Amino acid sequence: MSGVGRGSQTTVWVPKELKERIKSLADKYGKPQWKILLDALSLYETSIRKARTKEELPVVDKVVWYIEKLSMSVGALKENPSETNLQKTLKTLKQVKERLDVDIRLLERAVNDYVSLTKKLSSNAVEQHELLDEATMELNMALKSVLIEIVYKYILKEEETQTQIT
Repeated sequence: MSGVGRGSQTTVWVPKELKERIKSLADKYGKPQWKILLDALSLYETSIRKARTKEELPVVDKVVWYIEKLSMSVGALKENPSETNLQKTLKTLKQVKERLDVDIRLLERAVNDYVSLTKKLSSNAVEQHELLDEATMELNMALKSVLIEIVYKYILKEEETQTQIT
């Protein structure tokens, strides 16, 4: 199978019937034989990847849904830290914990801290702003931590280590 151009070449041993089929396709499409093999290999790899991707799509869809739901719930709570929004957010956290098997304890604590803080804000505007900023940062970091755990566990499929962060 020549025609590779400059560079090193090698031989691939195939059954005579396969070699004849490759040659026939090369003649039919006016391509060198090595390009027919390269096209076939690319098509093969694509079909394997698409099949695997289709199998995993329901899991990714579910995971993205929970990422979206959790993020929107925390956002709604930050916008309006009412008891109703707190309960909705805690319910969403419970679903994430049960359905995705993700540790939500830090986020649960941050959510409760945030709502508690907004209920007892100081009369000093500067102090109030600093406390709210700190609680917001804690909440954002805790949310980010849960989202990262979900991504690593379900999308990047990183294996869990023996030690759990508590």
